[in-house]
Amino acid sequence: IGTFFLMLVVMGVAVDKKADPGVAGISIGMTVAAVIIVLGAFTGASINPARTFGPYLMDTLLGGANLWGFFPIYLVGPIVGAILAALVYGYLAKGNDACALPQPFFDE
Repeated sequence: IGTFFLMLVVMGVAVDKKADPGVAGISIGMTVAAVIIVLGAFTGASINPARTFGPYLMDTLLGGANLWGFFPIYLVGPIVGAILAALVYGYLAKGNDACALPQPFFDE
């Protein structure tokens, strides 16, 4: 769920050619913060499979009792979420020129 929302925001503010480049950083950062605050207690806020794999691996190497049976959820979930977000954004943004930002008018 978290990766879905993050990818949706990234597609809207960083990938879309019509997006204002000045808002990408703050928008993405605020989305990551919101996902962690809202979903952290329920999911561990794992929005990046590599970020989850590292602690799992180190915990295992250092003798911890890590439950690798849950790792596929943290691997497949974000990948599916990102793919779905890209598809949803592509569907919503397809041919929608009404949302294009107005171009600045300069009198030269």
